[in-house]
Amino acid sequence: MGILAVMVRYRTPLEQSRTYEGLRGALASDAELAGSYTVMIWDNTPDPLADPQLPPAFLYRHSNANLGPSGAYNEALGYARAHGHAWMLLLDQDMEIRADFLHALLRHRRRLESQSEIAAIVPTVRVGDVVASPYRQRFNRVIPYPQGEPGVLPGEAIAVNSGSLVRISSVEQIGGFSRDFWLDYSDMDLFHRFHLHGMRVWRATDTELQHEISIMDYDRLMTPWRYRNFSYAENAFNDLYKGPLENAVQTLRMLVRSLKQRKKYKNREFSRITWKQWTYRLTTSRKQRLLDWRADSERRQSTLA
Repeated sequence: MGILAVMVRYRTPLEQSRTYEGLRGALASDAELAGSYTVMIWDNTPDPLADPQLPPAFLYRHSNANLGPSGAYNEALGYARAHGHAWMLLLDQDMEIRADFLHALLRHRRRLESQSEIAAIVPTVRVGDVVASPYRQRFNRVIPYPQGEPGVLPGEAIAVNSGSLVRISSVEQIGGFSRDFWLDYSDMDLFHRFHLHGMRVWRATDTELQHEISIMDYDRLMTPWRYRNFSYAENAFNDLYKGPLENAVQTLRMLVRSLKQRKKYKNREFSRITWKQWTYRLTTSRKQRLLDWRADSERRQSTLA
């Protein structure tokens, strides 16, 4: 069965989505791609599209609440399993999708179909000239992998959700996408749990994607609300998975980051958010921080019921 590509939409007209336009054009002009991909547009926008006029092989699903990418992908997992899809391509709404990228994923999927230890196939993702994914996790930081041949990435591999092709059975084995990391750090959590379960990540070095990532562009893309959510998710991830020394480094990082943000960005709210995180980490135990994080997550999930 073909690949289920899931594009998460939020408050962007379809005709203004680079991802949608790229997928539509690629599938319309290439019979092999049209027969190999089913595209699900998962709409987290409050008001659904009244009458979406979609090409063949495109599906539309709407959520009354913003489930974030994690919730959207979890919902799509059920459809994928019911319709015999073994792989799911994770996409957001603002990516430069080309036919050669989709063909490359097909080639790698065929090559790796029987290698069940491979949980994900990831391309090189760039923001301009900067490599944003994949990265290797090393003691409370990530470092880019060197250029090389396609193959299994050594160590703990971290990749952004967008553009990753994940094996559905692997995602199901680790319990699906996190409901706690519903928006930010969803990808960090997913790939970290792949690593904890002994699963591997395959790097498709023969294809690249251009992408916009808000955390890499504070002045143009980041908002205080989004940064606050990112910051709390980042600290929760460290509290949940990292040891005492790494958490001490994270606390120090918050102080240094706040001081740098105060000098670098016109909007002082970013620095204030980080400063608040730093003082919270200083005055609150790790155990209590995790309890607070879980309680916030449960409150949010209760509003979606």
